[in-house]
Amino acid sequence: MTRTDFSDEILMRFADGELDVETSAEVERAMETDDELVARVGLFIETRQAAKTAMKPLLEEPLPAELKSAVERTVAEKASAQSGSAPRVVSFPHRAANDRRISRWAAPIAASVVAVIAGFGGYWLGRGGEATPSHVLPLAALSKPALDEALVTVASGAERQLPGSDQRFRAIATFRDNAQALCREFEVDSADRSTVVSVACLAGAEWRVTFAVAAPGGSDGYAPASSLETLDSYLTAIGAGQPLETAEEAKILGDLRQKREAN
Repeated sequence: MTRTDFSDEILMRFADGELDVETSAEVERAMETDDELVARVGLFIETRQAAKTAMKPLLEEPLPAELKSAVERTVAEKASAQSGSAPRVVSFPHRAANDRRISRWAAPIAASVVAVIAGFGGYWLGRGGEATPSHVLPLAALSKPALDEALVTVASGAERQLPGSDQRFRAIATFRDNAQALCREFEVDSADRSTVVSVACLAGAEWRVTFAVAAPGGSDGYAPASSLETLDSYLTAIGAGQPLETAEEAKILGDLRQKREAN
């Protein structure tokens, strides 16, 4: 029997040409009789091309020395730890608000990652107010005005359903980088259990997403350790400070909301 319940992850890999031969053939057979599936695949292909075009200038820029050093150091530490010890199984606790565990044992950083977009040029939230279909890449939700609203209203440790979508926003922490820009770490969960782990920083009056990793989440909705490890390297590279205390965060977010209402 031909499957028709292909997940977004499978179709993304199909659009990227990274799906195994057997499953690719299965998708192609299903597309012959399923117009909706054809539309979904077409959308992923268009999104992939648009993202490639938009990110090309950033990908051609040299990697910041701080981030390159942090990633190389992390990979070297992993290789050293794995070669010098017997195989073992580690149970990872949930990632809680204001909890940044710098040291984690996991597979290589990219092992579980479906897509990484860490463009230091970033992109601006709020561009394009069009409604996004529920089956679009989870990362597409980051450009929706609903996220901009969540960033100034949801306290760290709290979560909220993003209006008009099947994504759920979870605030992790608020901090300042080495340039004293206000930043927020957050996660966006989708119905297919994929999770986008992100950082957005305030530039002027707008939030700018500077880091995002889209990875398959677990059944509990939490991102895998490998994606959090990549995040830790990024936070180290930008000199992320300690998470703000609850009262300080509440005051800052309240001030931001007042400024938005005034405008």
